[in-house]
Amino acid sequence: MAVLVVGLNHYSASLEIREQLHFCEEEKRNLEMKLTTSKNITECVVLSTCNRTEIYVVTDSLYLAEGRIKKVLFQKATKYSKNAAKSLYVKVNDEAVTHLFTVVCGLDSLVVGETQILGQVKEAFFQSQKDGCTGTLFNRLFKQAITIAKRAHTITGIGKQAVSVSYAAVQLLKQHITRLDQKQVLMIGAGEMSKLAAKHLQSEGCTNLIFTNRTFDRAKELAGLFDGSACPLEDSYGLMEKVDIVICSVSKRDYLLQSADMHNLVAKRKRPLYLIDLGVPRNVDPEIIGFENVHLYDVDRLNGVIESNSRRRLEEAHRIKQMLKEELTHFNLWKKTLPVTALIRELQENASWIEHEAMRNIENKLPDLTKREKQVIRKFAKMICSQLTRQPIVTMKEMACEAKEGMEKSRYINLFSRIFGLEGEVTADRKTPELHPNNLLEEVYKGTGS
Repeated sequence: MAVLVVGLNHYSASLEIREQLHFCEEEKRNLEMKLTTSKNITECVVLSTCNRTEIYVVTDSLYLAEGRIKKVLFQKATKYSKNAAKSLYVKVNDEAVTHLFTVVCGLDSLVVGETQILGQVKEAFFQSQKDGCTGTLFNRLFKQAITIAKRAHTITGIGKQAVSVSYAAVQLLKQHITRLDQKQVLMIGAGEMSKLAAKHLQSEGCTNLIFTNRTFDRAKELAGLFDGSACPLEDSYGLMEKVDIVICSVSKRDYLLQSADMHNLVAKRKRPLYLIDLGVPRNVDPEIIGFENVHLYDVDRLNGVIESNSRRRLEEAHRIKQMLKEELTHFNLWKKTLPVTALIRELQENASWIEHEAMRNIENKLPDLTKREKQVIRKFAKMICSQLTRQPIVTMKEMACEAKEGMEKSRYINLFSRIFGLEGEVTADRKTPELHPNNLLEEVYKGTGS
């Protein structure tokens, strides 16, 4: 079985393409279910954030799996399908695993070392696991990736500075506004982005914060957290005549702030209005950028601030990359032991049964044993069984890792199985024949009417 990832990110695709290929939670679940119930794909995790959309799968046919995934993405990118095709990257096995490790550690992020992506990967994986779309391979791989990221941020200094897209937005405002602490800010949205932006604004002395959201209770919750005020979403346009800064971060397909609605509102103002659009898809109509006294910045325009990351972050990133090489080796060694997992479990169960039977016979023949004496005997019986099975288990794993794939590995493992009287039998891995590219489209589009 192979690990495959097909995706695009802020390096390979423009914002217009990324927002076309963004999947909401319901779309992600539907896609994962669709792919895992199709032929040749057994596990799937879809990661879709403002800066990337990536589809991870476990498959026994790389050609077919890649074709199915690309077909889904091309159907979704109706407006920029040709550009989307050029923006996609495909990574397999070691490259795919290393890519996931790199992503979850924040090394592939717009802001190197940011930790928000760790939470996003965790959420995507746990939801996929809950929906039954992951199995043995991804359960191990994603948990290992999450553990690596936590360790990397703990032992290196890459995450010590509070740098994120939200932080970059506040730094950009500081470059254009001399007294940020005297400005009034309207925060539209109550998600993690808004929360981080409010935190950074507050650290700069800006405390006049107004929160609004489709769920008013959530807006009130954030207002309480940052000692601000809350208002219903329908009142936000009226407030824009008074505030100095508007920060938007909501999940919405259409523009939340339309140019037609903003035109008359802006005309009434006598001072600049700063709009920070952190949404993907975008929340603010880009035509607004042409309005007088209006300054609009979306996530792509934050690149200038992001590029000012410290040299220390890049140095720490290099350290983490060295760690990832070791983690890849650990994962591959574990993967090689998968064929003997069932045999190891059977050996341990047999040893446990022998231990149980021995204790039962001892208690029958020596009925006068005290509770303490039984505990001592049971402890030593367990220790003897553990010591007797330890070396065979270690040897079995070593054989699985060192033997060549195919008949040689199967022969060694089946011999081991016979020696210890195990019922399980391991056969050579059967590789699904890869389709020639000429036959791929025929297979992918079979039954679609295309």
